[in-house]
Amino acid sequence: MVSPRVKFLAITIDELFLVPVAMALAYFFVPDWFIPLTVLLIIGAVVFVVAKYYLVYPSLLESSYSFYEIEGLRGKVIEEVTVSSGKIKVGAEIWDARCDAGSIGVGTEVTVVSRDLMRVKVTPFGLEND
Repeated sequence: MVSPRVKFLAITIDELFLVPVAMALAYFFVPDWFIPLTVLLIIGAVVFVVAKYYLVYPSLLESSYSFYEIEGLRGKVIEEVTVSSGKIKVGAEIWDARCDAGSIGVGTEVTVVSRDLMRVKVTPFGLEND
């Protein structure tokens, strides 16, 4: 499992990439404003990261997403589900899916038995109590 700090870095790094891009644009298009804009960009980036850290980081510490329970919902197989791969569609969402044994063919209705992060375990609809 990926640590919360790595997750935070991954969702922040792309936004911080804009700082050097803006600095390069300032250097070429308004060279007289390069130093003041650079200082403002760096201060703004620091404030952004600190604010984002305090607003987003606590949610990354949660190891489960209990607010999103899909156990018991029905879906349809869109890519054959086996013990090692497969995809199902539940509502408008597509989930990675696995089954306990054998395979479940495309088009089969399934019931979600359990969820582990973004992967679900399924069984063919009507067989979940067996």
